Amino acid sequence: MSLNIFWFIPTFGDNRYLGSKKESRVSDYDYVKQVAIAADTLGFDGVLIPTGRSCEDPFVVASSLINVTQKLKFLVALRPGLLQPSLAARIASTLDRFSNGRVAFNLVAGGDKDELEGDGLFQDSDERYEAAAEFIDLWKDILKASYEKNSVNFDGKHYKTVNS
Repeated sequence: MSLNIFWFIPTFGDNRYLGSKKESRVSDYDYVKQVAIAADTLGFDGVLIPTGRSCEDPFVVASSLINVTQKLKFLVALRPGLLQPSLAARIASTLDRFSNGRVAFNLVAGGDKDELEGDGLFQDSDERYEAAAEFIDLWKDILKASYEKNSVNFDGKHYKTVNS
């Protein structure tokens, strides 16, 4: 059994205590790059890039760090419902190809009510998880089809697409 060890890219600020804003260090690109290079150099398998209204965009952060690291994998957080599944799949497959397979995704359906509503997600928990399950099914189908040069048709309760 192999164990993978991941670090964390602090895209919303950084300090000694995760999630605390007290004496938080601003996370600009130079700092984020420094953390990624350090994780790569120290032999971490990858880094989690979080999502949220107080974070930098995880796809942009991951794409900006591909060429400054050698082996580091990027676990990109993706909140179903913020993007349409077809666009999320297009971004994910591009990032996967451009990184030579150094990307994975952390699908985040839950979260703090204020955080979710700040991102425009007002569904109750059950409906949000139901929509997330549909998003994931469609997203995976579109990803698979993109590599096989096929298209996807889908007509669900929360999502619909033709020839994606």
